[in-house]
Amino acid sequence: MTGGQDDGDPMTFVLPENAGREHYTPSLPERPLAGLRIGLLSGFLSNAIDAETIPVKQAMDSAISTLKANGVTIVHVDDAVYDAQRLLAELDTQRFEYRENLDKYLGQATLMGHRPRSFHELYNSKDFLVIPAQYEYVRTASVTDTSDSAYGPVCDGIAELTKTLSATFAHHRLDAVTYPQQKRLTVKIGSPSQAQRNGIFAALTGFPSVCVPAGFSPPTADAPIGVPIGMELLGLPWTEQKLLQIAYQFEQLTQVRKPPLVGDVDEENEQALTSRFPASHAVSAAYPLGVLQ
Repeated sequence: MTGGQDDGDPMTFVLPENAGREHYTPSLPERPLAGLRIGLLSGFLSNAIDAETIPVKQAMDSAISTLKANGVTIVHVDDAVYDAQRLLAELDTQRFEYRENLDKYLGQATLMGHRPRSFHELYNSKDFLVIPAQYEYVRTASVTDTSDSAYGPVCDGIAELTKTLSATFAHHRLDAVTYPQQKRLTVKIGSPSQAQRNGIFAALTGFPSVCVPAGFSPPTADAPIGVPIGMELLGLPWTEQKLLQIAYQFEQLTQVRKPPLVGDVDEENEQALTSRFPASHAVSAAYPLGVLQ
C-alpha cells in the first residue's frame, strides 16, 4: 500500500504505474456512495437459522439496506463457485507451504534471541500450544511441502478462482463485493476453533479487502454488549483507496462500533471478568503444551 519494491514480496514488482503511491486518507470524505455497484456473495451467507447465525444475517440485512438507501446498487451474485467452505477445503495451500515458510523465517540470521531454528525443532521442543482442531493440520504440514503432487492442482484452482472473480467484477461492473466476515458469531474464548469463516476468500485470491463494523448480536451474560459482527468489502487488485473510501463512508453512516467493554467497567466487574479469563500460562487441560495426539 505504500509503494516501492520489496525483495521479499514479489507482488511489489508488478505494481501498475502510480499504484500504491497516492495518499489515501485526504480524499476519504469526498467520494459519496451513490452510484457504486457492490456485489453480495450469496454463497458466503449461512443457510442455518439459529442463535449463532441470525444476528449475522440481521446485521448484513441492515448494512445492505443502508447501502441501498445511499444510492448503492446491490447485485446478488449467486455463482456456485463462491462457497467459502468449499474453497477452504479444496484450495487451502497452507499445509503445503507452512513448514517451508516457517523454516525460511526461523532460519534468518538477522533474527535475534533464543528461538527454534526450524519447524521440527519448534514442534519437538515441548514448548508450544496446538489446539485440538489443529492437530491434523500440523501433522500433515510436517510431512508435506510444495513438491507434493497435490500442490500444483491446488494452485491451478486458485488461479482459476482469481480469473473467475475478475470476470465477475467485469460482467456486473462492480466496484466491490461484500459478505459477512464469517457466517456465524465469533466463538467464545477457549473454543477449539472458529467455524464458517469467510476470510479465506481474500487470502486465496490476493484481492484487497477491508472489514467494517456491521452490528452486534443481542447482549447476553457472556457478552454484555453483544458480539461484534464484521462485514468485508473486497475489491480488484490495487483498489485499496476505493475500498477505504467505501469503508469510511459506511462507518460514518452507521456508527455501530462500540468501545471495548473492559475499559469501561467498574473495579468489581473488572475483577469478575479477570477471574473468568486466567493468565496465559494457566492453560486448560484441553490444550496440552507440546503434545500432538
